[in-house]
Amino acid sequence: MKQELVTYGDFTNGEWKQLNGLQSVAHVLERIKQEVNWEEYQLWVHGSILSDVDTWDVDLTIIGPMYPQIINGMLETIVKIGFEEQIYCDVKYSISNMLYDPEVDTVKTILYACYRDRITINGETYIYGKHMKDLYLKETRFPMGKTRTNGIVYKSPIKLI
Repeated sequence: MKQELVTYGDFTNGEWKQLNGLQSVAHVLERIKQEVNWEEYQLWVHGSILSDVDTWDVDLTIIGPMYPQIINGMLETIVKIGFEEQIYCDVKYSISNMLYDPEVDTVKTILYACYRDRITINGETYIYGKHMKDLYLKETRFPMGKTRTNGIVYKSPIKLI
C-alpha cells in the first residue's frame, strides 16, 4: 500500500494498492464492465499494467461517439470504482478516437477528455486540463518523457470491451 492523499473531483482516498499485471486489477475491470453502459463504446487498457512491472495505476481509454453527458458519466463512474477499490484508474476519453501504440507509433499527440481538470496529491493541486464545452480537455504528446527513461518495454493497447 502507498500512503498518498489524493482528491480528484468528488473523490478522496489516502491508500493505494500496488499493481502488477492485468490480473491485479481484474476485479476492478469486472466492476467497470458491469456498472458502466458500454453500448456504442470501447474500453482499452495500456501502459505499464501490461508490462509485468509494479505500478500504482491502470491506464484506460474510452473510444466512441461524442456525447459529453454520457462520457462524463462514464469517466465519473470509473474514477469512483477505482477510489472505492483503492486502485487509481487513470481513465480518459479519446476525442479523436485514437490510441497511442508504442509498438507502432513514433510521435503522436492525442486530445483527451478527463473526469476533471485538476487533482490534489498530498495537499498540492495540479491543473492539467481546460474546461471546454462540458468536457475537461487535456492534450498528451507520446511518447511521454517518463516512458523513455524508465526501462520498461511498453506493449500495444488491449481492447477490454
